[in-house]
Amino acid sequence: MKTIRKVRTLTILVLLGFALTMLFYGEGQAKTQLQMPLGGVRGSYYMIGAPTAKYVNEHSDKIMVTPNTSGGGVENIRRVSQGVAHLGMATAMEMHKAWNGMAPFKKPMKKWMTIGVSTKVLLNHCATLAKYKIRNVEDTKGRIFAIGAPGSAAAAMMLEFLEFTGLAKDITMRKLPHKDYPTMLMDGKIEVFNRLGAVPSGSVEQIATQTKLALIEFDGLLKKTDFIEKHPYYQKITVPGGTYKGEARDTTFFGAAGYFIVRADLPDDIVYEFTRLAYSEASIKSVTMAFKGNGLTRATPLKGNIGPVHPGAAKFWKEIGLTIPEPGLK
Repeated sequence: MKTIRKVRTLTILVLLGFALTMLFYGEGQAKTQLQMPLGGVRGSYYMIGAPTAKYVNEHSDKIMVTPNTSGGGVENIRRVSQGVAHLGMATAMEMHKAWNGMAPFKKPMKKWMTIGVSTKVLLNHCATLAKYKIRNVEDTKGRIFAIGAPGSAAAAMMLEFLEFTGLAKDITMRKLPHKDYPTMLMDGKIEVFNRLGAVPSGSVEQIATQTKLALIEFDGLLKKTDFIEKHPYYQKITVPGGTYKGEARDTTFFGAAGYFIVRADLPDDIVYEFTRLAYSEASIKSVTMAFKGNGLTRATPLKGNIGPVHPGAAKFWKEIGLTIPEPGLK
């Protein structure tokens, strides 16, 4: 049986390798096909990555980017580092853990580099139904809490927080597909869900239009512990009351910004082409029209970045007058 599994695994890897090196032929010119795993179709990564890919594909005679769904940042960084994808998105938290081989990664993963920021600080939106009377994160004790999808940054971040604060032992945690959260919450199969994303969150809005929801406050426990100080890749952000229908309170969450990552061995000219187009003013405008929660910027594209910048991306940033900071990860 082990031999059969090894053969199957090798076959899959060979096929994936072949698929990723195929060229897309169109109008007499060859375009290098790039696979870009993102996240769920309603998530911030996909909402940013899909229109970015569309713009790049329409304006490049060199590359063709195909956005794919995935579990999220943890899966993305694994796939890029293992060479079964070319581009992706991940947060500074995932970069830190992947580089150092910390859970949820089983070993160091360093065969990736960064391009630039893609999202604003993504918040761990924790929502529930108002009828459950869960107001603060401490109130999730004894509850069924969907902390994020398998392989997602949401699950990794929330698990880190719950374990650090000691709440994990008192909560029934589930890792479930993000797309099912609104329905599962409404049906009573879960009592709390965590959706990582920009403000506003589509999943939270979906609930708010159907019933009375409540957001879960983190500020009290964040102040009582040194969670942010011990995990400097996170930031606290307060969502003003009224952002979501039915929730009048200001609510504080924590999160991290997201970045485009790329295979370290991808040719410089390919990465340069993607960077040049993805961060053009016209591209940023087109993405913003599709999703206002994006963080694409030419002014400070490496702010908060801790990973090594790919030479192809660095070439473009230098051309527009930016300085490449020393990476935090070495």
